[in-house]
Amino acid sequence: MHAIELDAIAHNGQVIVDIPEFYRERWNDKAVRVIILADEEPVIQPNQTLLSALKQIKIAGPADFSENLDDYLNGAKHV
Repeated sequence: MHAIELDAIAHNGQVIVDIPEFYRERWNDKAVRVIILADEEPVIQPNQTLLSALKQIKIAGPADFSENLDDYLNGAKHV
């Protein structure tokens, strides 16, 4: 099996490759096998649970916010 390596970009489910002119006559009208190898492994984010997503929420508030949450929510205390 003879092989050449070409760079291409996959977009919308298609890979378009221009065969360099040096190879065109030799490869024109031939059946070819295409193997797609990513230059970098795609990063797949695991599905987060609701609680793990909530753990990432950060808020800024006064130092006594957690102790006096009800007062802040009811308007008895102001930031």
